[in-house]
Amino acid sequence: MAQFTKRAIEDTFMKLLKEHSMDKITVKDIVEECGINRNTFYYYFADIYDLIDDIFEVETDRVIEHQDEFESWSEELRYVAHFVADNRAAIAHIYYSKSRDVLEKYLFTISDLIIRRYVEREAVNYNVSEENQNFICAFYGFSLVGMMQSWIKGNLRIDSEELLNKFSKILENSIKIVLQSSEDINES
Repeated sequence: MAQFTKRAIEDTFMKLLKEHSMDKITVKDIVEECGINRNTFYYYFADIYDLIDDIFEVETDRVIEHQDEFESWSEELRYVAHFVADNRAAIAHIYYSKSRDVLEKYLFTISDLIIRRYVEREAVNYNVSEENQNFICAFYGFSLVGMMQSWIKGNLRIDSEELLNKFSKILENSIKIVLQSSEDINES
């Protein structure tokens, strides 16, 4: 029952966030829409910012929980992208709020998780230091997060599938070259 109530609060908040900016949503709005009292809300969350943090933490855990089920890193990335695309209006409202850092933390965490798994799998064929692997992961992670932020803001006039396809092709076609170049640096 407790998880049901917590999930209902999160779902209600996301529904409201699709319709209204962050500044316009109050705990009162959430509890009235959800049909619970304020104490119940505060039993689960310290405030709305804690609620946002929890939503992204749950989504991150969901990706980690299912990561072995994905056949490829791009399939894993698509799983995350569907969450962002399905909640684009809500995500945009978070992006333009004081909670942007929570959204960015989520995007960077997920990007690093997915890209790191791919880089580590590919790096077994090369003699690349952990430091260089970390740099490569950061480079592609910042690129992906930057593209996602641009897409969220509406600066990229392509749908999420096209964005993912383009990013996937670039990463898959360049990662071996980057790893090989990093290997050459280590041997010099």
